[in-house]
Amino acid sequence: MEISSNFFCKNLVYLRREKRLRQHEMHDSLGFSRTTWSNYEKGKTAPSLDGLVKIARFFGISIDELVAEDIEQKFENRKYKPYALNERLSLVEESDDPWEHINNRLDKLENEVDQLKSTL
Repeated sequence: MEISSNFFCKNLVYLRREKRLRQHEMHDSLGFSRTTWSNYEKGKTAPSLDGLVKIARFFGISIDELVAEDIEQKFENRKYKPYALNERLSLVEESDDPWEHINNRLDKLENEVDQLKSTL
């Protein structure tokens, strides 16, 4: 399988580093050897479709995001940090109280809805 996107290699490096993993640790996490993972990151080889699914699930993103979007750019300038939670990438605001974050987000969404209603 050939992946034509330049984002794939960049995303692999970025996502692995965000999880604070080294290339050789990808074997324990996903079963890829250090050499195989290094080749993916350098664009020398590409994983099979099953490998793409495994990688995307591990990082909690879609295959489309993995190969066609600049994940680092997507997260840049946000005050959120990516955290892996239950094999899902969750954008969670730094907060001691997760309920506070949820309530704040709901308030923001309600304000956005009210603004949209006022433009109609």
